[in-house]
Amino acid sequence: MNKKLIAGLCCWSLSGFALPVLAADTDPQQCLECHEPIEDWAGMTVDEIIVEAKNPENKRHEGNEALTDEQLRLMIGVLMPPK
Repeated sequence: MNKKLIAGLCCWSLSGFALPVLAADTDPQQCLECHEPIEDWAGMTVDEIIVEAKNPENKRHEGNEALTDEQLRLMIGVLMPPK
């Protein structure tokens, strides 16, 4: 029982370190290097933006292929003005 408790605490403490590291790859500001969201994404749904962000033909978006849809949704949500 104690080994399970110790293992659980170790995993829990490591997840506290790993999550901020993973989040560092999802900085919405990196989108602003090339995009003006109000202009570039006008009339597009979040799903359409995600499809374009993961388009393998766009070499600037190569890193986005590794991001989950949820990570991209969060990034887009920060950058898109509320309607």
